[in-house]
Amino acid sequence: MSSRAHRSFERLLTILLGSASLAAVDVASAAFTIQDIVSPDLGTALAGISGRQFILNTDETVGGADVMDLLFGAVSGQLEFKKTGGPQDANILAENIITSGGVTVNAVPCRYHTGPQLNCRGSGIDVTVQGARTLYLGIDLDTSIEHFGGETVIVTYDITVTFV
Repeated sequence: MSSRAHRSFERLLTILLGSASLAAVDVASAAFTIQDIVSPDLGTALAGISGRQFILNTDETVGGADVMDLLFGAVSGQLEFKKTGGPQDANILAENIITSGGVTVNAVPCRYHTGPQLNCRGSGIDVTVQGARTLYLGIDLDTSIEHFGGETVIVTYDITVTFV
């Protein structure tokens, strides 16, 4: 028997001006809850040509070929998972990715508790959910159009936890 819990949220990157925020709704299912602790934010970047890569890692470091174009404000996301009643194997998946404002998502880096940073997109990551643990989230994206400044791009996706 498997059960699923969904968590939708947005990743924002403001080109040149502005800030980003995340509105969250807690998800609860029986003995499992997901709560937003820190809203993820790629911050503010300089205007520039298409084809630039920005990577927000789960430890809040930024990378990519054009990391020097990121000015400030990058914060990795944190979701707190709480599971009562003993450990249970699960798959964490980033799916239903929708973008606007001229970006393409390459990967959704995630790190569960003290584990390694892996890609939650595609087949997801397999974990054992127990007690209170944190899922750290980043984003890896390329710009697909030239940005001129003052523009906001949005990446929306669901985090799905499937217990197996």
